[in-house]
Amino acid sequence: MVVNEDHQELLPFVRGVQDGACVPAAEDVPSVTSSQRRDDEERVVFLVVPGLAEDDQDAAEKIEKALLRSSLGVRNVQLDLLEKLARIELFYRADEAMEAALADEVRRATPEQLVAYPVWQHRERIVRLRVDGMRCMTNCGRQVIRALEQIPGVLHIHVDSKSKTAEVALAKGCTATEVDLIKYIRAANPRFNASIAKEKKERAGSVPGAILLNITGMSCAKNCATKVQAALQSAEGVIDAIVDFGNKRATIILESESLVTKQDLIQVVRSAGTKFDASRYELFNNDGDSRVVYLTIDGMSCAKNCARKVQDALNNAEGVINAKVDFDTKRATIFLETGSHLTESDLIEVVHSAGQKFTASVAKPTSGPRTIRLKIDGMSCAKNCATKIERALNAVASVESATVDFPLKRATVQLESGSSLSENDLIEVVRSAGTKFDAAVYVPSFSPRTLQAKSEVASTAASDDVAISIASDKSEFGEATLLVGGMTCTSCSNSVENALKQTEGVVSALVSFATEKATVRFDKDIVGIRTLVETIEDIGYDASYVSKSEAQKALGDQRAKEITRYRVDFFVSMLFTFPIVLIMMLFDNIAPIERGLASEILPGISWQTLIVAVLATPVQFYPARRFHVDAWKGMRNRMLGMSFLVSMGSNASYFYGLFSLIRAVLLSDASVANPDMFMTSSMLISFVILGKFLEAIAKGKTSAALSKLMELQVKSATLLVFSADGTRIREERIVPIELVQRGDILKVVRGSSIPADGVVVYGEGRIDESMLTGESKTIKKVVNDRVLGATVNVDGLFHMKVTGVDNDTALSQIIRLVEDAQTSKAPIQAYADYVASIFVPTVLGLSFVTFSAWYLLCVFEVVPESWIPHTDSTFVFAFNFGIATLVVACPCALGLATPTAVMVGTGVGAEHGVLIKGGEPLQAAHNVNTILFDKTGTLTVGKPVVTDVVVLTKKLSTEELIILAGSAELGSEHPLSKAIIEYAKFISSYLEQPTGFRGVSGRGIACTVGEHKVVIGNREWMADNGMKRLSSIVLQQATMTFQNAGKTTIYMGVDDELSAVFAEADGSGSLDGHW
Repeated sequence: MVVNEDHQELLPFVRGVQDGACVPAAEDVPSVTSSQRRDDEERVVFLVVPGLAEDDQDAAEKIEKALLRSSLGVRNVQLDLLEKLARIELFYRADEAMEAALADEVRRATPEQLVAYPVWQHRERIVRLRVDGMRCMTNCGRQVIRALEQIPGVLHIHVDSKSKTAEVALAKGCTATEVDLIKYIRAANPRFNASIAKEKKERAGSVPGAILLNITGMSCAKNCATKVQAALQSAEGVIDAIVDFGNKRATIILESESLVTKQDLIQVVRSAGTKFDASRYELFNNDGDSRVVYLTIDGMSCAKNCARKVQDALNNAEGVINAKVDFDTKRATIFLETGSHLTESDLIEVVHSAGQKFTASVAKPTSGPRTIRLKIDGMSCAKNCATKIERALNAVASVESATVDFPLKRATVQLESGSSLSENDLIEVVRSAGTKFDAAVYVPSFSPRTLQAKSEVASTAASDDVAISIASDKSEFGEATLLVGGMTCTSCSNSVENALKQTEGVVSALVSFATEKATVRFDKDIVGIRTLVETIEDIGYDASYVSKSEAQKALGDQRAKEITRYRVDFFVSMLFTFPIVLIMMLFDNIAPIERGLASEILPGISWQTLIVAVLATPVQFYPARRFHVDAWKGMRNRMLGMSFLVSMGSNASYFYGLFSLIRAVLLSDASVANPDMFMTSSMLISFVILGKFLEAIAKGKTSAALSKLMELQVKSATLLVFSADGTRIREERIVPIELVQRGDILKVVRGSSIPADGVVVYGEGRIDESMLTGESKTIKKVVNDRVLGATVNVDGLFHMKVTGVDNDTALSQIIRLVEDAQTSKAPIQAYADYVASIFVPTVLGLSFVTFSAWYLLCVFEVVPESWIPHTDSTFVFAFNFGIATLVVACPCALGLATPTAVMVGTGVGAEHGVLIKGGEPLQAAHNVNTILFDKTGTLTVGKPVVTDVVVLTKKLSTEELIILAGSAELGSEHPLSKAIIEYAKFISSYLEQPTGFRGVSGRGIACTVGEHKVVIGNREWMADNGMKRLSSIVLQQATMTFQNAGKTTIYMGVDDELSAVFAEADGSGSLDGHW
């Protein structure tokens, strides 16, 4: 059977196999052979007992007793009469001598003196492969052997030059198949083409995770949060930890095999300081799905030991989401998981188990945590005043958290359950923080229309027709996103930002040069969006307002126009600049052409000077017009940036060249003219425009990832409309996603994307959440499980209740985080902004100093007369140096070198599968000494592939089983099924269509392929379909190995007998070939 050549892309990269030089036939050997031995020591030994009969229970008991009574350190013995296999578990690690001693003990235990030997010596089967492309045995044959030796379970390899075959003996329980052997051979050398030999022989008998914690007791970010973060980062098994002081939350990233538990991390937090405590953080709100139990705890004598001991015991109880014990009130608040069977009596027993002195009783629910909002007066700054008040409030006992919003002049205080603090108590705390501070209870203001709406609803509540007036949402501050065009450097973004901040009524402004967005927060009573747009336009930049939902599309349109604009300007400038370069640098070195160009058309004007001046004029006033206009507007507003330098440099060169041309005419001396200045101005403008063109392209690519995220949002949903009593579905309606609201019941069919975040209320499905988590394994969702918008329902049908829409969905939060990351500024950027703000005045000052210095040196005759051309005066000589300083300082490096480096760097990275998200990460890359890879989709392909196959029957060959499995899975659309299909197609391009197909979501499939009844699925599905041999030792060992490796186990039964087990995992990615 020939292997399908269309699936060679599945080949893994085999390390350590290198192609050497083939030897001549006269010096070559006829064949090469390799045998492998036991290479590791384990505490479990498997012995094959070929002579053990299937029904000889007496011999099995004798063997078991003999081994347990021996002095060889046997801990447990398990015998499988059908497999003729003994599994022996030892107290110590075994070597080959131990295996021989155990085999000898088995022989002496039976009257027949049954022979036994280690399983790794048992050749379960021999696979014969044809390997075309081998030229010799000394080099090519050994390459094949070195490749196959890497496969676990390969006992013996014999490669023959005459038949071009490789005979491979596989041990009992080896998970490698013919497909794996072919892959490794082909990967060893591209020249090798392996396939299954027609005359084959077969001899029978021969998961990094993350933990979130709520942190309490932190009073500041500088010391407390840093202290807790340092303690968590130093904990064993922790890759990284980030403590968010504002949200009182810690995110801990663990190593993939870390044994650290949530309780271990809580103890680490507590060890950082006696005032610190931690509890489990819940990503979602309860929404009434979980139960809350309140207990009164007696017997606690202190908070440090007793209360924590009880709290830890409750948190460790299965089914408890979070538990908090308040020593002062002697109360425990326990949040239980949805569907938890824990009762109040169970929790009381948990408390008692923490210590004999602890007792508990059920307490009545309190009013729960309270939130108090205060209006703060007297604050003059955010750094000192607001922070001072916030610390004072957080230091108060029974205050869960307190935050002070300086722009809103408001404090939000979260009180613990059962707290007796009142508004007046908190007001006194604020006043005690400083004599100038005062506070009052914050009362939201309502307009007369709001009150009218409330009264109308109240008065008509008993009637059938209710008149509702919509009140205007009058908040104190508004926020707008403006698109800003025409910015050429960070100095421009700083100018726009400063202009906005100086506008009356603007609370804060943040302008990003990379995203060309301005985010402005303003007082709607003082200033409006139109004024903000006019403010930006007054200083020489384009501005437009768009809603947040349209911002990304508008930004894309703006960048497309910008790319087109710079493309046109660049080609126009090059149309005239290229002939100038030819005339000045090429034709000037060809004698006949040089003489013609040097001839005078008029007294003092040569053909060369005239042509260059004519060609440079359109470049100076059309492609460079934007720089001149921006420079003029900047001068009017005393804001000088890159445009000013480009305009000054190019104008100085051009007009000095024009000045020299006029002077040459007046003196009737063509040598006085300086055509080089025209070339300087034209090339300067062309290079800067090229840089801006490349930069515009690069910036257009930065938003591609965000656009792809936004494309994941579903456009419509299937809304279920129920009858009045809610017992039946009246109709199904397709509605736009914008009209979906909380509480709606939506229908999600197989293969469709989930419209919004919600909870499953009926049915079940398998969800592909790889777009959010990166993990390819589908997740089974049943009633009461949460589902996330934009994820895909791979299999099944369910109804969901919407809990999150618009900006509340997980996808919207991710998009918002990406946008915030693009607009945020690094701390070092403040220094860069300062340098940019003084760059232009410094350059102008240096140019003037240079001119003055050279002029004075000429006046005082310090400069030799031979240095000054006879056609120039001392003023013109010194002026040349001033112009040169200005032109050289023009930021060609910023305008051309930087975007070119970013373009080339990101391009090379993309070729090697590395996405570089802009210039800043590229610049920071030279400081990198450690790289952390996200496994799924980076080091792996992001989809499951078959990694192992264990054959449990002798009735069918491995080939036949794989082809049967691939044929059966043709009727399924599950991702795990597709992996088996691809695996089978590697052996045969033809797979037979199944008949009588039957599938159960989350369990498996059953069908008929040819004459065989095939069942594939999980273990429970095998039991439901009456499969035999589910207790096989080989099966147990295989599934245990797969589970320990984090692989998915898939069982296969043929004709009512368990025949094979497949293992699937996320396949290795293309990075293997680059590292």
